[in-house]
Amino acid sequence: MTQEEMIVPVEDGGPLPDHVMQEAPRGAFALALLTAGLLVAAWFAVYLLVFLPRGPVA
Repeated sequence: MTQEEMIVPVEDGGPLPDHVMQEAPRGAFALALLTAGLLVAAWFAVYLLVFLPRGPVA
């Protein structure tokens, strides 16, 4: 797909072109997956670096 084909003006404020609606959900899913992965990684880092070194609660 050339750059001219990717730029499609929406003059009347109508529905978005089909190629935009095909790309947007994929990008949103990738962003959500990245964010959730970073959250899980941060939780494991806190668990391993803070809670485990303190030992069990007496």
